[in-house]
Amino acid sequence: MNRLNRRHFLGLVAGAAATRAIPGLAMGAAPTTQRPNFLFIMSDDHASHAMSCYGSRINKTPNLDRIAADGMRLTNCFCTNSICGPSRATILTGKYSHANGFVRNGNTFDGAQQTFPKLLQRAGYQTAMIGKWHLRSQPTGFDYWNVLPGQGAYHNPVLIEMGKRTKHKGYVTDLITDFTIDWLKSRRDKSKPFLLMCHHKAPHRNWQPAKRHATLYDDRDIPEPETFNDDHSGHGTAAQQAQMTIDRHLTRTDLKMPPPKGLTGQALKKWKYQRYIKDYLRCIKAVDENVGRLLDFLDKAGLAQNTIVVYTSDQGFYLGDHNWFDKRFIYEESLRMPFVVRYPRAIKPGTVNTDIVLNTDFGPTFLAYAGVATPPDMHGRSARPVLEGNTPADWRKSMYYHYYEYPGAHMVRRHYGIRTQRYTLAHYYRIDEWELFDLQKDPHQLKSVYDDPAYADTVKTLKAELARLRAELKVPDDKPAPLPPAAKGPQLTLNLDEPAAARQAADASGAKRRLIYHGTKPAPGRKGQARLFNGTSDYLELPRKACPNPAGAPITVAAWVRPSKPDGVVLAQGGGAWGYALHLDGGKPAFSLRIAGQCTTATATAPLPDGWCHVAGHLAKGGAMTLFVNGKPVAKAKAPGLLPRMPNDPLQVGCDLSTNAGPYDGNHHFGGLIDELKLIFGARTPEQIAADAR
Repeated sequence: MNRLNRRHFLGLVAGAAATRAIPGLAMGAAPTTQRPNFLFIMSDDHASHAMSCYGSRINKTPNLDRIAADGMRLTNCFCTNSICGPSRATILTGKYSHANGFVRNGNTFDGAQQTFPKLLQRAGYQTAMIGKWHLRSQPTGFDYWNVLPGQGAYHNPVLIEMGKRTKHKGYVTDLITDFTIDWLKSRRDKSKPFLLMCHHKAPHRNWQPAKRHATLYDDRDIPEPETFNDDHSGHGTAAQQAQMTIDRHLTRTDLKMPPPKGLTGQALKKWKYQRYIKDYLRCIKAVDENVGRLLDFLDKAGLAQNTIVVYTSDQGFYLGDHNWFDKRFIYEESLRMPFVVRYPRAIKPGTVNTDIVLNTDFGPTFLAYAGVATPPDMHGRSARPVLEGNTPADWRKSMYYHYYEYPGAHMVRRHYGIRTQRYTLAHYYRIDEWELFDLQKDPHQLKSVYDDPAYADTVKTLKAELARLRAELKVPDDKPAPLPPAAKGPQLTLNLDEPAAARQAADASGAKRRLIYHGTKPAPGRKGQARLFNGTSDYLELPRKACPNPAGAPITVAAWVRPSKPDGVVLAQGGGAWGYALHLDGGKPAFSLRIAGQCTTATATAPLPDGWCHVAGHLAKGGAMTLFVNGKPVAKAKAPGLLPRMPNDPLQVGCDLSTNAGPYDGNHHFGGLIDELKLIFGARTPEQIAADAR
C-alpha cells in the first residue's frame, strides 16, 4: 500500500472513530450539533516569538495565552511556503503550492478546487469567512463571507460582503471581530455546527496601530534579538543579497517619520528597529484584545465547551532577527507558525507538543474532528491524535519546504529544503547553493556547516530524504520562465479632452484601452484641452487585466502638466515590488523605477517653472534613466535594468493607489492640470522626446 493510500486509510479510521463517538451519526449523515464547532482565528505575519506563551521577551499576549493554557501549544508547527497567499491556499486545500496552483503572491486562487470548508459544508456544517482573504478570486465554499480586498486597510477599511463593497468606519482588527461576533449572534443557523474563519490583517506591514495603542511602549525600549547584528557571513549569497534588512530596507512608510538629524550607523539602525517593532507589537495588542472578546463571547453564549478554537498565523516573521523584517526563508523565525488550540472535550489543558505539524494538516485535522475522511489527494494528515497526546508511531520526522517568489519583493532566492528535528537543509537551486544548519549546536542558524567534512554523512542522508519527499509529493522542476516579449509602440495616448459627463478616457493608441474616471473634470476655461485633478481624490485607473506589460521594454512616460500643489503622481504603474512612476516631489519633477522592491529615482534639481511644462521620463535598455523638462534632460540615474516582469498593481493617472511605485508616501494625489499624456514602450531618442515638448 503506498503512503497516500495509507494516509487515506488512517483518515477513514479517524473519521470512523469520531463518528462512533456521536450516536446515530454516519459518514455524510444529517448534521448534528454534537459535532464540534470550529473557530479558526488567523493573523498575518505574527511570529510565535511575539507571543508570551511561546516565551516572548518583548510583549505579553494574555488572551492568546488563555488558549494555550486551556489547551495545547505546538512548538514545531511549520509552513510549507512562507508567504501570505500561498500559505492560505495551502491551508484551504491541504496541498502544497505546486499542487494547488498558488505558488506566489499575485497568483489567483482557483476557487473551483476542493477545499476543507467545502467538505465541511457538504457534511452539514455552516461555513463563514470574515477578514483577510488575499487570494484574488472570490471566496467559495462559504455560506457567508465578508472579506478585505487585497491587503485591506488598517483604518476605515472597505470590506466585500457577499460581493458588495462597503466602507466601514473604525479599526480593521476591531471591525473584523465585530462582524465575527455579529455572525455568531444573528447569522448562524443554530441547528448546524459551524466553521467560522476569523482572519486578521494585523500585524502585516506597514504596521498601523489603533489610536488607543498609539503610545504603547513609548516608555521603554524593546529588547533587540540576539542575532540583531548578524552580517550573514555564515550564510551563502542568498541571505547576503536579500533586501529586507532593518538598517537599509525599511521605508519612510514603514517608519512613518524621518529619523532624528545626525543619527547614523548603529544608532540609526537601533532607532529604526524601535520604530518598526513598537508599531508591530501595537498591532498585536489589538489582535490579542479582540481574541479575548471572542473567547468571552463563546463563554457567555455557552459555546466554549463544544468549539475547537485555533489561533495561528499564515507564517512566521523576522522581528529584527538576522537584521531582518519579513519572512520567506526556510530559517526558523520564518518557517515556524504559532499554533495554539483548545477543545475542552478532548485536548488536555496546558499541554505542549514538539512533533512536526504542517499547515497542510490543518484541513485534515478539522475534517477528522467533524467525522469526515481526508481525501487521498491532500498532502496533509490529521493531527488529531497529536493534539490528544497520542502521536502515531509513523508520524513524520521531516518536512518539505519550497519558496518560489524570485524575482520578487525582498529578493529572496527560490529554494527548497527539509527540516528535521535537528537539521535544516536548504538548496537555492537556481544558483546551486546549499546550506546546512545543525539546530542542536547552532539554534540561531548563524553558520552553515554544509561544507564541513564532519557533516558529510549527514548531508548525504538529508539529500536522500529530500529526494524522497520531492518524489512523494510529485514536485515538478522549477525552471526559469522565458521573459515575455517586450511590448512596443504607444500604449496610452490620452488627450484628456472628453466632456464633463464622460466616465472613461479614450485612448488614441492602437491598443484602444480605456481608463475609468474617478472624479476628474475638465479645466475651467480650457474646454476640450485639459483635465483638472483636485489633489485629494481625483484619478483615472486602468484595470490590471487591461494594463500594458512593460517587461523587457524601454519606457517613456510624458505629459504636459500645470500643477497646483508640489507633490503628486502624474502616472504610475505597479507598486512596492515592480513598477515605474512620473511624479512631483516638493515641486521637483522625478521619474522612478522599482525593481524587486528597490527604487531608483532621477529627480530634477529645481522645481518646475510656473505655467505649462512638458515632463518626460525615459528608461533605456541597460537601465539608464533620464528625466526631461520642456525637451531638455535635467536628471539622470542608473537602474539595475529593464523591468523583468509585469507589475502586480494596476496603472493610475493622478495618484498611486495601494503600494507605491515611487519613493513617496500614501496615494500622492496630483493637484492641477494634466494634458496630452503619452506612454510609449520601445527605444526613443532625446530628439524624439524633445519633439513632443514643442
